[in-house]
Amino acid sequence: MTVEQVRQLLAQGEGIRVEFKEAAMALPDSFFDTACAFLNREGGTILLGVADDSTVL
Repeated sequence: MTVEQVRQLLAQGEGIRVEFKEAAMALPDSFFDTACAFLNREGGTILLGVADDSTVL
């Protein structure tokens, strides 16, 4: 994934196939739920180090 693609995802915000996780020091428990949900559907992208409002931490 390129820097430009990441910027586009940040600009679009979270959606059905994009999820942001803050993950400052460790993976949050919700990471695993999200990863399993994406694996059971059509896939998706999880961006770590990003708040729900698209702020990069």
